[in-house]
Amino acid sequence: MTKSKKDYVGILGGTFDPPHQGHLFISKFAKIKLDLGEVWWVINSSNPFKKRKIDYKKKIQSVREFLKNQKIKIFEIEDFSKSVYTIDLLKILFDKYPQKKFVWLMGVDNLEEFHLWKNWKEIFCNIPIAIFDRPFYSLNISNTKAISHFKDSRINKGLSKQFKYMKPPKWIFISGLTHKQSSTKIRYSKFVRK
Repeated sequence: MTKSKKDYVGILGGTFDPPHQGHLFISKFAKIKLDLGEVWWVINSSNPFKKRKIDYKKKIQSVREFLKNQKIKIFEIEDFSKSVYTIDLLKILFDKYPQKKFVWLMGVDNLEEFHLWKNWKEIFCNIPIAIFDRPFYSLNISNTKAISHFKDSRINKGLSKQFKYMKPPKWIFISGLTHKQSSTKIRYSKFVRK
């Protein structure tokens, strides 16, 4: 069966606490740069590396409002009472949408702890990963454990439009345009203003 462009989907996962223009920027940039049909956001109820818990239903509502008219889909996790690890999310997506081809989207700042993610090597071996530049993080990319392990799986950014067709393990580093906003900075500035 021939795939249509809509069958190629970028997945951006996280707690989106709060959602911001940086998330939107990566999503829109990925759609164009990687020639994807859609981008889906997967909102998790918690981050194993952060103590902060979020109200999942409120979070979904705030993300829906933030994404109004943005042509980005929210993929809701059925059992939102517990955190879903990326490797488990991939299984859910692959089982539910066997006709789709997914690309994992992430900011370069996530690479520092990527080797601590559950079954991180398996993630690399199951989905192509597009890593987007973020200000002040790029200098450390080659020093991360995950990238050191998969250094031979890097794809030249000149092949970004073909990336979605490639069989993992494959990763691509997309540099150039960057966006400085982060959820942590937004939460901190709200705390300081109170």
